[in-house]
Amino acid sequence: MPARLSTHHIPDEGIRFTPGETVHVDQSSSQVLIIQDPAGAYEVLGCRPATEYAGSTPLLRVDLRRIDRSQVPRVAADPWSPGSR
Repeated sequence: MPARLSTHHIPDEGIRFTPGETVHVDQSSSQVLIIQDPAGAYEVLGCRPATEYAGSTPLLRVDLRRIDRSQVPRVAADPWSPGSR
């Protein structure tokens, strides 16, 4: 199944996201928040000022892809580490 892509336009508050960075999307407030989180469900594909929109509040365009956790290789437990029994 192909990865699900999404684009979010958020207020530009000077925070930039780098491609490959893992984030989570918080939609619980009146606006969407994108938060840096190593355990997040999305990978950043791109981030740039959203120059295609004119308005009083500058926007940032953040392109995301949902991470398919079933495709992430799992690290095998070390049989010699404490508590591995």
